[in-house]
Amino acid sequence: MNILLVAIDSKYIHTNMALRYLKANLSMESQLIEFTIKDDISFIETTILSNSPDVIAFSVYLWNVEIVIKLVDSIKNKSKAIIVLGGPEVSFEPKYFMEKSLIDYIICGEGEISFDLLVNAIQSTIPANNIPGLVYRNNAQIIQNPQVVIKDLNQLKNPYHLTNDIPKLGNRIQYIEMSRGCPYHCSYCLASLDNNVRFFDIERVKTDILYLMANGAKTFKFLDRTFNYKIDHALKIFEFIIAHHYEGTKFQFEITGDLLPTSLITYVNEHAPKGLFRFEIGIQSTNIETNRSVDRFQNNEKLFNNIRLIQEGGVIDLHLDLIAGLPLEDITRFSKTFDEVFNLYPKELQLGFLKMLRGTKIRRESEKYRYVYDNSPPYEMRSNLFLSERDIQEIHFVEEVLETFWNKGFMTNTFKKIIKKEQSAFQFMGDFARYLLDLGFDFHRYQLSDLFMNLATYIEITHRNQENIIDNLKREYLERSKIKPHVWWSESLSRSEKNTLFNALVKKYPTISIDDFYKYSVVMTYENHFLIILYYPNQQIVIEY
Repeated sequence: MNILLVAIDSKYIHTNMALRYLKANLSMESQLIEFTIKDDISFIETTILSNSPDVIAFSVYLWNVEIVIKLVDSIKNKSKAIIVLGGPEVSFEPKYFMEKSLIDYIICGEGEISFDLLVNAIQSTIPANNIPGLVYRNNAQIIQNPQVVIKDLNQLKNPYHLTNDIPKLGNRIQYIEMSRGCPYHCSYCLASLDNNVRFFDIERVKTDILYLMANGAKTFKFLDRTFNYKIDHALKIFEFIIAHHYEGTKFQFEITGDLLPTSLITYVNEHAPKGLFRFEIGIQSTNIETNRSVDRFQNNEKLFNNIRLIQEGGVIDLHLDLIAGLPLEDITRFSKTFDEVFNLYPKELQLGFLKMLRGTKIRRESEKYRYVYDNSPPYEMRSNLFLSERDIQEIHFVEEVLETFWNKGFMTNTFKKIIKKEQSAFQFMGDFARYLLDLGFDFHRYQLSDLFMNLATYIEITHRNQENIIDNLKREYLERSKIKPHVWWSESLSRSEKNTLFNALVKKYPTISIDDFYKYSVVMTYENHFLIILYYPNQQIVIEY
């Protein structure tokens, strides 16, 4: 029997672990092929059909569900292949998808054991009606079997040793699991629907990391919804990575910030090299009532103290998350959440908008808070009882400025200096966004110099140039460039003044010729003196004079 496992990833760098687990745990041969959502759908279909599959298994997520459904119906009209779907997007309302499309089977929840049982049943032409988590047709009726979680994860065979993956390991994110399930009940999150937290053997996890690093893997992301749920497990993994990591590797973890003991943060700050670890901490809201409304409980004081301790260490890259559109948070209260979190100055702050995901409690109770949301993936909310569509648009404006002027790291020091003088980061970013939009600025197509020039102009016309903000902005622009950059401000020195300066500099720095100053340098006045930066082909030299 020819079994084809089909992944349609959101980006090439992503690795579909679900299908790799299926392949590793099948008792018969199978073939795995991967595409991305940017691939032409006809190319995907032609490639699938050219393999003459008997069974096709798709891994289905928010980003690919519409593509998959189109493929299913088209393939079923051209082939007798049996089509099986699995994954989070179809696991929680499977009957909807069975009624909508020509799918033969859906496997809800963990599929490693169930899929093997299914393909063996298909091959042996025996009934499949007792397979856990299986959704199937019985004449005109759609039957859904109860799910059974895999209690002993260590019975699963390892998905990391596929020969075809080895050449790609260095260019893709490698996903690692220490556990499955989530102990929490956040009403907007699919992870909360599986409260059976189970763990892989920690020595197995260590062995997997070593194998992947030895074969070129550089970027690792742990899939655990709360990596630090068991502090002793987290500490053992941190200790292992610090002791055994390869140069240039990076490890990402989803962390519940208020569960981190101070001792663990201190240990990492004292023993890990800078940039080895990246913590992703979901704050979502600082409003206690909002958090309670979505079954979320968070100790803000402990959380913020831990974040500050992480920031002070300067070792861990920090990514924080907020969600706009949660209940009981109007635009005034959300701006307070935003300001409180932004003023921690994380390396990245992701401002997301509530997704009304299939299967979640908040979607089932959407009428309670009068949610209006898109019917198509990713089911983003448009308004609710507390936020109008105009409010949501205002928050999107802030998101654009946040992403472009902060998260990309182009002008971190200057932007921080600006915000420290403002009453509200949210208000400043919203006002700046409207200014840029009035100019016709495109947040997705721009030259780097445009960002600095537009911010400098806005600072000038709004009289915010305290403490030489614009001088700092110019310096940050020059220092981040690797080659001699385009200068977007007017030269302040005449040629004769520049010649006098360069002659004085040659006397002070005799290893640098006057020709080099003319050829490679940019000069600007900076805080009542001169800043000179030379852009040699392989070196940047900064001089203050």
